[in-house]
Amino acid sequence: MSIEALVYRRLTTYSGITAIASTRTYPMLLQGNNPTLPAITYQKISNTEQKGTSILRDSRWQINCWAKHRADGGGYSEAHSLAAQVKAAFEDWHDLDQTPGVNYGRVAGEIDDYDDAALVYRVIVDVILTTTGD
Repeated sequence: MSIEALVYRRLTTYSGITAIASTRTYPMLLQGNNPTLPAITYQKISNTEQKGTSILRDSRWQINCWAKHRADGGGYSEAHSLAAQVKAAFEDWHDLDQTPGVNYGRVAGEIDDYDDAALVYRVIVDVILTTTGD
């Protein structure tokens, strides 16, 4: 199993995430011209060997939490609720039952974004995983 497959599985099986976004989790891009939201997209930003070892790698992931703008302001809070669940899923996460395995996960940051043209909120969660391979 690849690290990407582990990330996808974590995003689609963590109960707090699925309660909000169901299984609407996609690599890189939302699906279709009018995607169902809330949803998640994810992408690998980098993957480098840890200094001093050829076994451990640090991979950085950008996880985007999307929600539609609503007149009552609920879209903003929905995007943040989804981001909170993503952070809970990855902070201190480890899964050594797989090869490669996740030795440690941590949340490195969070950024708010809004697309005026599409009328959607996006909360970007930056995650770093220390893994035993790609």
